[in-house]
Amino acid sequence: MDMGTLRAATGGIGMIIRDLAPGDRDDVREALVDCAAFSAAEVRMALDMVESGLNGDYVLPAVEMDGRVRAYACLGKAILTASSWYLYWICVHPAYQGRGIGRRLQDHVEEIVRQAGGDRVVVETSGRADYQRTRSFYRRAGFSVSGRIRDFYKTGDDCVIYTKVLGRVA
Repeated sequence: MDMGTLRAATGGIGMIIRDLAPGDRDDVREALVDCAAFSAAEVRMALDMVESGLNGDYVLPAVEMDGRVRAYACLGKAILTASSWYLYWICVHPAYQGRGIGRRLQDHVEEIVRQAGGDRVVVETSGRADYQRTRSFYRRAGFSVSGRIRDFYKTGDDCVIYTKVLGRVA
């Protein structure tokens, strides 16, 4: 799905929102690893999904700054639903966090979903204490907790499910 390119300014720094390209793999890997939020298995899974997305299985919007991808997301339509989408990954390189990049990328994700006829986004994330910042990001972006599965990932690590209902495109 070609979503085109969007140019914007964040804090005086140029930002380009575009589709992820095959040459961006190393930048994505660096962001995932440097975040230190993901296990080695999670990084491998994220990179596998990037490969699948590059083959058309997922939508992969990215934020380019300073000539490199500094943030990306991976999303796809929830199979067998009329209009729900999953946001599987959203990652901002830690050196670029706190500049509104994640929020701008999240807004773009929601626009992609709306343009495709979707009306809700579902996110699953960890309930661990070290994911508090992630959960706060989703709450600030207008998501609400729809459920919690205790000890889902492992003992003491719940799965927290967030949902955001979007307005329809006119």
